[in-house]
Amino acid sequence: MGIHTTDAIVLRHYPYRETSALVTCLTDRYGKIKGLIKGLRAAAPRFRSAMEPLTVNRIVFYDTRISSLHLVTQCELLEAFCALPADLELMRLAASCAELTDVVVETEEPHPGVFPLLYDTLRRLATGDPSGSVASHVYFILRLLRLAGFQPQVDECTGCGQRQPTEGFWSPQQGGLLCARCLHQDPHAEPIDPQWLGELIRCAEADGPPVLDMRHAHAISQRLEEFLRWRLDRPLKTLKGAARPGLSNWRAGGDGGQGVRKTHAPLGKVVSL
Repeated sequence: MGIHTTDAIVLRHYPYRETSALVTCLTDRYGKIKGLIKGLRAAAPRFRSAMEPLTVNRIVFYDTRISSLHLVTQCELLEAFCALPADLELMRLAASCAELTDVVVETEEPHPGVFPLLYDTLRRLATGDPSGSVASHVYFILRLLRLAGFQPQVDECTGCGQRQPTEGFWSPQQGGLLCARCLHQDPHAEPIDPQWLGELIRCAEADGPPVLDMRHAHAISQRLEEFLRWRLDRPLKTLKGAARPGLSNWRAGGDGGQGVRKTHAPLGKVVSL
């Protein structure tokens, strides 16, 4: 049995029995972990944090090595991002980042690049700048998907591999761009706008959230959410609009994975770049 101290961002929080709670956290040293906190919801709790979602805490947990559920014995609130609950859209964007992290990142595997990515994104969203919030969210999705190895393919056709960085058709179903010759693979694919495609490529290659034209930022955000609805094996509750039926058939490495970069790790396997 090991005792570990680490900083953790709470992704999910569930009541357990009368006074306890189950939490899912992204830690800076141990990846994503699941923990049980006994007495967290008691009338007179002894903890220095309520372990609410989207908060940063320093926790102490016991690794039993026989279960994926660890016992959290101490937790101290470090940062709460208090500005987020005051704005419904900012809260949705932040919750979307946490939910996507929970879906993509596997449990108990170190992911050194994901923790600072999520932490920095939450801090940027908490500033409340509307012009930068969408860009921060877009950058987070692109960077996380890149780490996970199934980002949209935007530099070549997903069907034939023809390189066409500024023209073609956008197909979330196929995982990115389609050329005119491959349009039969998704007849509903829409013609690409070279301007927002150029912004998408620039954002994907940037070291941090770039300044995006608001019109292009919202268009990119909408296309990425369409992409996520098709590519994830479970719908995200924080995406705008209803999820499409049959999404579980579209995931990296599955029958619908034509648009996934095959040189990367499978869905849920985070790699260092």
